Amino acid sequence: MTYLQYHLVFIVPPLLALLLLTWRATRGGASVVGAFREAGWARRTLALFPLIPLVYTTPWDNYLVYKAVWSYPPERVLGRIGYVPYEEYAFFILQTLITGLWLAFWLRRGADDGSAEARVSPHAFTRWGQAALWLGVAFVGVLLLGHEHTFYLGLILAWACPVLSGLSAFGGDLVFGRPRVYWLAVLPPTLYLWATDYFAIQNGIWGISPRYTLGWNLGGVLPAEEMAFFFITNLLVVTGLLSFLHPEALNRVNRLAALIRTGTLRPWMVLTALYALSKIPVPLWPAGFPLLGTLGTGLLFLAALSFAWERVGAARALLLAGLAFAAGLGVELLGSRTGLPFGQYSYAHAPGLLLLGVPLLVPLGWFAMTLAAALLARGKPWLTGLLLVAWDVGLEPLMTAQGFWRWDDPAGLWAGAPIQNFLGWFVVGAVLAFVMREIGEERCSRMQNGQSGWTVLRRHASRCPSPLPPRICSKPRFCPPDCCCWVQASERRC
Repeated sequence: MTYLQYHLVFIVPPLLALLLLTWRATRGGASVVGAFREAGWARRTLALFPLIPLVYTTPWDNYLVYKAVWSYPPERVLGRIGYVPYEEYAFFILQTLITGLWLAFWLRRGADDGSAEARVSPHAFTRWGQAALWLGVAFVGVLLLGHEHTFYLGLILAWACPVLSGLSAFGGDLVFGRPRVYWLAVLPPTLYLWATDYFAIQNGIWGISPRYTLGWNLGGVLPAEEMAFFFITNLLVVTGLLSFLHPEALNRVNRLAALIRTGTLRPWMVLTALYALSKIPVPLWPAGFPLLGTLGTGLLFLAALSFAWERVGAARALLLAGLAFAAGLGVELLGSRTGLPFGQYSYAHAPGLLLLGVPLLVPLGWFAMTLAAALLARGKPWLTGLLLVAWDVGLEPLMTAQGFWRWDDPAGLWAGAPIQNFLGWFVVGAVLAFVMREIGEERCSRMQNGQSGWTVLRRHASRCPSPLPPRICSKPRFCPPDCCCWVQASERRC
């Protein structure tokens, strides 16, 4: 059987059946998704949405075939664009249409039990919790890229999970407003594609290299990675479609546009978003990790600088950034040459841009991550140190695998790093956080005089020994440098 025949036997018939069901349900002008969304918007969304997975998956798929993770016998395909057969490009669109029409079917069925309207989940985890979870899974995927037998799984997770994280942050509560419909839309197409994938591999229509897989094969044929691939791609389709279709999604887009127009969306927010986006090409271009890593850390450094600039002014922000950068560079030079305070390690043969033999992203990261950790720790140096240690625990396996540094310490505990390394991170991070806090003179604390729920942001404490009488700030969202600033929601008073 050829790849084209596979489509004609397994993919086209269910697609035609779903198209027929949809046509019968919408002959009178009804919406393709019932009462969930009006007819015009729903029809355009379902028709145009397949273009997104086509564009996003094409470079990733070409890389997989180039690396021989996937293979297609020449006699089974009609031809290729790049490394990928024509039929594979068709699969991107056909799978999206099948899963999308199946979702539409269940959204229409909601009218039968009185639950056709769009809902919003009240649980915070469905939005921010899911976003953090998928981001963590994406990070695990990046780590898996460093090992041959987990390479395929790492590519799947590092490619798909950042998108799932972004979709969850935008509309996870919208997607899980109707969890039953969500899982009914995801699971049956996944099970069906598992069965057809099993058949295709068994009959040699395409193949999966055992070199890049764990060897956990269902029935001795279907790799666990393939099962993960179809499950995650259907999650992407259903999550994306529900995010586009939900009426509240457009309101959120409009609010974001309003933030941009009014200047409420600050530069550091944009830079942080660009930092996150810079991680998406990593699995598509593993050889470019040194460049992408340096670029991403540079964006995070600029985001931290912009954040500090708004809070404490240009002079103090530049002083904080310069101090942290110099301290980070100095301690890395000392550590890589003497073993203090981190242990015996070397930057010899490190890829990417170097400064005095130290990868540039290292001192850039010291400022950005220390500031971020200090904010999460509410300015407590000891907690800042612990958070930086936790960050380094995740950093060590990735960066040693990428060759940025090499441990030569006989007492290696984790990815070659000794316990001394983590103690050094704690001490350096805590000291740096303390110095940055004192220089910045910006502290947050709860008022103790009965005004519960208000936050005092003290600027230049030596000039503001006691709160001044409340008055509206002369500049929107800022206070004069010699007064205190009360913040509640979006209102600031000095």
